[in-house]
Amino acid sequence: MERTDIVVITGGAGNIARATIKKYLDNGCIVIATDLKEKNEKDEFLNNPNYEYYKCDVTDVKSITNLKEQIEKKYGKITHLISMAGDAIGTDIKGIEYVTIEDIDKTIKLNLSSHIYITTILLPLLKNETETDNKTITYVSSINALRAYDVPVYSAAKSALYGLCNGMLIDMGKLNIRVNTISPGTILKPHEVAENERTNGEYAKGRPKTKHKDFAINEDIADALYSITHVMKRMVGQNVVIDAGQMA
Repeated sequence: MERTDIVVITGGAGNIARATIKKYLDNGCIVIATDLKEKNEKDEFLNNPNYEYYKCDVTDVKSITNLKEQIEKKYGKITHLISMAGDAIGTDIKGIEYVTIEDIDKTIKLNLSSHIYITTILLPLLKNETETDNKTITYVSSINALRAYDVPVYSAAKSALYGLCNGMLIDMGKLNIRVNTISPGTILKPHEVAENERTNGEYAKGRPKTKHKDFAINEDIADALYSITHVMKRMVGQNVVIDAGQMA
């Protein structure tokens, strides 16, 4: 009997996550999506028997523990953890001179601490997966960690995900769990078109003029995540940049 991978995706109500959920469902995986938002009864995936959605605050240990208990009760294990919850918060977008202490704490908790929380709490479920050696943890960082975009605290937290990944490699290697990061660039929202001011404005300066002149789209990140977990099975401790040339 063919085995089925169980994939947990945090930040599951976001546009990148929705594309990622579809990618894994289309490839026969069970997907457990989590987000702070309530379940949307119009969720396009709700009728898929391989899809589940749980409300979960990834900045709250009790909420994650409750999620872990629900998953353990039904499945007993998971195969892949894709931790992508995150966002720039409030005054951080004004720069270091104006960011408030409150927003610093919120930004670090959402964009760094939450990833550590979910990893440590769900790790026993990854350890319980004994039917395959292909188990992964993938953190979604950002090119904000690699280039100046004037959101300093967000950038610091996203940079720290690289350190988190590297710091875990030896211990996770002993458990046959591969850990990697992915760093998306600017992602156009579904309603945005190629020739808008974002494409032709400051973000676009210096970008190579290729056939794919738009910014990356949600499906690009989904494809890259699936490749990390299911195609490039010897990739360990790497950061994959998907930015349509923004870093070039």
